[in-house]
Amino acid sequence: MTQLIRGLALAPALLFLTWGAPARTEQPAVKPIAKPAPTKFLRIKRDDKKEPVALETATVRYAPEKGELVVDLIGVVHIGDRAYYQALNKQMEQYDVVLYELVAPADKKVPPKGGNRDREGMMAMVQQAAKLVLDLDLQLEQIDYTRKNFVHADLSPQEMAEAIKKRGDDGFTLFLGVVGDMMRQQNLRDMKGAKDPPKGADIDIASLLLDPDGPVKLKRMMAEQFETLDDPDGGLGKTVNQILIADRNKAAMKVLGQEIAKGKKKIAIFYGAAHMPDFEKRLGEDFGLKKQNDQWLQAWDLSAGRKRGIEDLLKKFLE
Repeated sequence: MTQLIRGLALAPALLFLTWGAPARTEQPAVKPIAKPAPTKFLRIKRDDKKEPVALETATVRYAPEKGELVVDLIGVVHIGDRAYYQALNKQMEQYDVVLYELVAPADKKVPPKGGNRDREGMMAMVQQAAKLVLDLDLQLEQIDYTRKNFVHADLSPQEMAEAIKKRGDDGFTLFLGVVGDMMRQQNLRDMKGAKDPPKGADIDIASLLLDPDGPVKLKRMMAEQFETLDDPDGGLGKTVNQILIADRNKAAMKVLGQEIAKGKKKIAIFYGAAHMPDFEKRLGEDFGLKKQNDQWLQAWDLSAGRKRGIEDLLKKFLE
């Protein structure tokens, strides 16, 4: 059997030697098929000097080859300029239904208009501090979730816990997963020779608070970090990506299917920009929708603007 295989392997060479070389024909060079660039849902706009002047988020439209259905993915950052949220409020008037994110119990799925400014807890304190220091506004305080076309499309805390438990995870395995992801990302950076610390690693926060340009400098630093999160894997590591993005996006897709079944034709999915690459994949695989176009909206003004020091910060804190 081995001799037979060897004979078959030598057959083309023997024929070539027996019958002579065939006439040589020029074969056209085969160009590798370039993969389409992944859709971006968040970007930094720069001026002629390459200085950042704005952080922008995208609304990207998807549709089937035939039919009237359109689905817009509205990527958003959860803290931004007030004018940004005013523009989004206006934009969302045009849809039959807007599917929105909010991890909340069943009786708290609709945030009150103007947000709950009396919220307590560590997360609320962090959000209010960020709003103050960055001179920005909070999404939950500026977006009107009481609109009739707004539909909750997210998990409750209990449902998130059940999804984690169903995969066999608990607090310990999640911790190990996050640490493992961080180590893998560090190893990849080391392999690429990225020895320089990330931007902002050595910034003195106290000095920034006293700096009249502090808010702009902080926003520029954070915008650079946000931009690295805008990749097909969410940029968060597999473990966090699964918990914060994949599980919740799956729930949103279920609600999308229900709304399409009701006959809704113009639908928006209003979620954080980091969720959007996964949503794009699911819209293609589960619903056969293809990207049509995009439009961009300024979320943060990163240009050097009004000087503001510690006195202004204190005044705003005391309001």
